[in-house]
Amino acid sequence: MFNRLIAIFTTLFLLTSCLTQADKQLQADALLNQFHQAIQMQQWDAAQKLFDPSFFKSQPRAVWQKKMSDTQHSLGKILSFNISSKSKDPRFSGDFYIYTIAVQHEHGFSNETVTILKNIDNDHLSIAGHQTKTRRK
Repeated sequence: MFNRLIAIFTTLFLLTSCLTQADKQLQADALLNQFHQAIQMQQWDAAQKLFDPSFFKSQPRAVWQKKMSDTQHSLGKILSFNISSKSKDPRFSGDFYIYTIAVQHEHGFSNETVTILKNIDNDHLSIAGHQTKTRRK
């Protein structure tokens, strides 16, 4: 009887550990850094490849690129990116890693909110949301 209980508990433990997804925070951090490097160097195609395709259904690629280009044109060269906050929001559809970033430019600041999605269906991380607010010095 005791051996049966141990076998049942071991099986339950192994099943629950298989169902739990590994945390992808480090990979999400790396994706965010890759995204900011592409923006800083104005490599718009490289930045856009990091997005989930559904993002550009609500906002066309050209509109997003123009907004980013206009921000850099009006505020000047990007001097630094500083993460103000980050959090993980696990949901049924996948894990969402949400970042708030303070961006310092030559002539002002911008604040970004970037949402990175780790879809439950695959191991691929992509940017699912991006918002920017600017303010001059």
